[in-house]
Amino acid sequence: MRWAQGDNMYHKSKLGLALSLALSSSFVAANTTDAQTQHDIETIVVTANKIEQSIDQTLASVQVIDRAQIEQLNVRDVLSVLETQAGIQVNRNGGQGQNASLFVRGLESRYSLILIDGVRVGSATLGYKSLSTLPLNSVERIEVVKGSRAAQYGSDALAGVINIITRQSQGHSIALTTGSNSYASLEGTSRFTTEYVDIALNAGYERTEGFDVLENDATNFADPDKDGYDNLNLGLNLTHNNALLGQLGFIAQYSTGEVEFDKYYDSKESTADKTEYENYHVNVNWFKEFVGIKNKFDLSYSKDQDSTFGLHLVDAENVKYDVAQVSFFETARLQFDYLASYKVSEQLAINSGLNWFEESINVNSIYNTVYDQDERTVYSAFGGAYYDDGNFLANVAVRHDDYEQVGSEQTYNIAGGIYLHQDAVLRVSQSTGFKAPTFNDLYYPKSGNPELDAETSVNRELGLRIDFDSLSVDVAVFRNELTNKIAWAPAPTAEDENRWSPFNIAEARYEGVELTTNFVFYGFDNTLNVSYIDAQKEDNSPTALEKYSDLPFVAKENVRYSIAKQWQDLDINLSVAYQSEQKSTLITKIPSRIVWDLAANYQIQQQLTVSARIENLFDKEYIPSQGYGVDIDGDWVNDGFYHYNEIGRQLFVGIAYDF
Repeated sequence: MRWAQGDNMYHKSKLGLALSLALSSSFVAANTTDAQTQHDIETIVVTANKIEQSIDQTLASVQVIDRAQIEQLNVRDVLSVLETQAGIQVNRNGGQGQNASLFVRGLESRYSLILIDGVRVGSATLGYKSLSTLPLNSVERIEVVKGSRAAQYGSDALAGVINIITRQSQGHSIALTTGSNSYASLEGTSRFTTEYVDIALNAGYERTEGFDVLENDATNFADPDKDGYDNLNLGLNLTHNNALLGQLGFIAQYSTGEVEFDKYYDSKESTADKTEYENYHVNVNWFKEFVGIKNKFDLSYSKDQDSTFGLHLVDAENVKYDVAQVSFFETARLQFDYLASYKVSEQLAINSGLNWFEESINVNSIYNTVYDQDERTVYSAFGGAYYDDGNFLANVAVRHDDYEQVGSEQTYNIAGGIYLHQDAVLRVSQSTGFKAPTFNDLYYPKSGNPELDAETSVNRELGLRIDFDSLSVDVAVFRNELTNKIAWAPAPTAEDENRWSPFNIAEARYEGVELTTNFVFYGFDNTLNVSYIDAQKEDNSPTALEKYSDLPFVAKENVRYSIAKQWQDLDINLSVAYQSEQKSTLITKIPSRIVWDLAANYQIQQQLTVSARIENLFDKEYIPSQGYGVDIDGDWVNDGFYHYNEIGRQLFVGIAYDF
């Protein structure tokens, strides 16, 4: 971690938020402004409503995690950063690089929109972006907005939006880290500024041998080997300012690597299972103000690609044998955005925009995976108005989306607020959202259903945000109702009476309360994040065993508390995370757990810092995610059920040099 000597971490983090620079893709990052309150600095964000606002003015649950906070945590991946936030739960299938499920307010991965530098990314077949292999060293800042934002972003933003902004370092740096499971990483950043251009570069490489991620015994062949991971990444951010032409920008980020994994259904022990991935995005943007109207144009291209290798069990005429399996999935997306904003008065601002993107898929595997359709085009338009007179606040936005092969959707967001105090805002909001069916939902060979409609939602929220010098609090009570939820059910046909397909037959309700608070007590910096989520589904399928039931894999209670202290050049951060038991589809429940982590940073001199982190300090044994098998009597240890292994105690040490 790097900061000015003697600074308190709490104030340092707030300052880091305010001083984070960026004009990245379609988002203006954190700037400093003259505060309207007693604070000298306030954080300006754009992700929530696509317009420059302080967090109070967004009238939403917004958290910003800057580079200083990321380095303070000393964690290895983006998911480890996100799970420190209230209302976010991560279920891992093993260690670093392995598949993981991201739950935001109880909604699974596919209901959160992931943006990188404002660019929509992810798989169009699965319907979400995997964050397991996104390199943390390439991340400058993460803006998290919880609650439906479809009126600003369209499909997928039912649970919220996570906007990841890539590195824009203020100088040159190099860092080296090593640790458990033969982990090693090398990363560096540079920045060059001339009269005409500003160039920021980032690069990194990391690898680990990993550990055996899937528990195995004599009853299965679960690849009893270490499951490693590696990643190589490069990034460029270029900006040119011209008084006549405006601001021109270019962003590119590239990442490639390999993940080894286990699967339970090999007919014999195999160490061949691995996925090679390659992801990148490129963005060209132009910003110019005309007669008070701020105009922003973005042209982006992104690609998510992976090739999976392994053995596939074939049963031909009662003779079983293994054949080499290669599955290739690629999503390419070309995107154009136009955004205009105008300040009508000191109290009122408006914005509007157009969005167009074309996404296409390329699939090749041993299965018959020829999709009836492999591309689609989306047209969208939106507008919003934002009012703040120092006593009352109001935000209103509407959007129209036209999805080829699916149809059109109209969404809205309406929110109101009142200043209870110059540093306290009470807010209430209602918003609608939708998720368009994926290519797998619509066209997967022999199971897709091209008649599917979009899943829809209504989200309501009541919240309070307080931001004093030594105390900040954000509390929200929410309810999100999903209709037309896609679920699988038998679909008898003349060709195959046992065929199963997805249908719009389920409904779900997610409601709860979450609390985020930071405070200073006797010189110690304290952070407490608490969430309670009740996730229920209503299943109307013919095979449903019960109409109403708890949704699986969602822990009702998540609590994370951290306490930090700085003594001159040394700071120490101790955190503890509690997660309550979860319902599972194969066992009665996944037990609750408590896991401790410890991190420390020592500034040897102004430019040189050493760091250390111990994860799972007390080597707690737990089930991070469901595996496969059958639980007979509730004793998950001894029965035929086997599961993904936990991340045991790990130690990492690093050194960083700024110059």
